[in-house]
Amino acid sequence: MNTFLLIIQGLLSLFFIMPGYGKVAGSKQKHVSDGHLKADWSILPIRILGILELLGCVGIIISWVLGILPILTPITAICFCTIMLAGMIVHTKKKEYKMLPMLFLVFLLSAMVAYFRLAKLN
Repeated sequence: MNTFLLIIQGLLSLFFIMPGYGKVAGSKQKHVSDGHLKADWSILPIRILGILELLGCVGIIISWVLGILPILTPITAICFCTIMLAGMIVHTKKKEYKMLPMLFLVFLLSAMVAYFRLAKLN
């Protein structure tokens, strides 16, 4: 089970690298043209979310593998669940239903990691 969970943690890490990087490195104009941001809004919340996603990519694996504060792994997985729930709400409001199955799958995988890693700590 540990190997299976580590594989899922790796997949979750890979899943969040691209959107995290895009939020940090993308220009304000790019985010406006993609519909993620209105022209008069601050880009700071998007940048912060991107940084948190990138930190999560590291935190979901490294803390567990190295045994340094392993509680960070399930906390990160719970945070990923929260990001996916928010994403489902945003995409539903925008009527972008094609994204929902993928977001739900990532939510389930994150919830599974959170549950089993928390259980292992107790």
